Amino acid sequence: MLADRYTRNALQRLYLYRARGVAQASPDTAQAAVARQRVLDDLGSYLRQMESQAVANGVSVHWADDFQEADRFVVNLLRASGSTAALRNHAPLLDEIAVDRAAAANQIDMQPLSPGDLYVQLVGSRPSHPVFPAAHLRREDVSAAAHAQWRVPVTYDTELLARSAFLRLRPALLDAKAAVIGLNFAVAATGSLVCLDNDGHNAGLVSLADHVICLLGIDRVVANLADLHLLISAYAQSAWGRPLPSYVTQVTGSDAGGHKQQVDLILVDNGRSRLLGGPFAPALRCIDCGACHNICPVFRQVGGAGYGAAARTGPIGAVTNPVVVRARAANLQPFLSSGCNACAPVCPVGIDLPGLLHDQRVRQAPRTALKEKGAFWVWQQLLSHPQLFHQALRLARRIRMR
Repeated sequence: MLADRYTRNALQRLYLYRARGVAQASPDTAQAAVARQRVLDDLGSYLRQMESQAVANGVSVHWADDFQEADRFVVNLLRASGSTAALRNHAPLLDEIAVDRAAAANQIDMQPLSPGDLYVQLVGSRPSHPVFPAAHLRREDVSAAAHAQWRVPVTYDTELLARSAFLRLRPALLDAKAAVIGLNFAVAATGSLVCLDNDGHNAGLVSLADHVICLLGIDRVVANLADLHLLISAYAQSAWGRPLPSYVTQVTGSDAGGHKQQVDLILVDNGRSRLLGGPFAPALRCIDCGACHNICPVFRQVGGAGYGAAARTGPIGAVTNPVVVRARAANLQPFLSSGCNACAPVCPVGIDLPGLLHDQRVRQAPRTALKEKGAFWVWQQLLSHPQLFHQALRLARRIRMR
């Protein structure tokens, strides 16, 4: 299903803006791919090493097989520390496990500290992009929602809208007792827990919260600090077109200026083990930089909503969702491809996305062939009966408008 015209235009502008920045950057794709594959080839050993180092740093480590178990850990840890509210950062993993929904179901106020996620929550939408979650939103919709819920004057000035968000978030940040952090990487050699951003919200959360709950996909372990530096640079160049992010925040369980923190780390599998042992394992190199989203002509036409309820969108989502999500609708996502192969050269970790998409389509074709034949048969019948054809169009229009 095509996105609305504004969303398509917004994603096209994002593509043009990011393409200029990324064109000026030159991530070392070969070395970054080696750094990621080195860990994936012996993931169990690196995970054990990372866990041992994290525990030595004073971090409590928990293992979650799926998103429900990860959510239970988050809720139970918050309850154990007496927290009824928490702030969270921007991280695709948190959207993947639907931590906001789990917190709300357990009467915990989970508020995003990233303005983009706050706008998405304010409008009642879903993130559409791993780096720019609110890229699809219209300023008119954000302004109307802010006026209705925050009682701020209607304005279409994006700077004023951003200031309104920051004014609302600052008191919550100063009062923060608990933080839920989705990590970008963790270093096996040192146990370092690392998150990246350009506005400093991660640093604010980590420095002010008494209890920090970190979540990490088991595929995001890095072997050593040299590989970490390489991957931070690759992420920044592909996500923002910059050599380095503005903020690199490290979470530890040690005293920082007399501020003793409780730090918990939740290692999330949620289907990654199924990918690891199969033909689509190279997709686990992904670092959620969004480069394949920006370049993909299909994503710019359908937007994030075109990938259903899955948190991962774009070409990488079309590869992994049929294996990880295993929902019936996810089986059709590999066909959201034009075959242009544009996503291959922009991937900073050398994932052969066109090849993986082709393999997924071959794998899913027998499952969809019968449905396609049935759909084409219905279409042929309707074309031979104009009255039924027009009635079907009117019915489809009414269904879509609901």
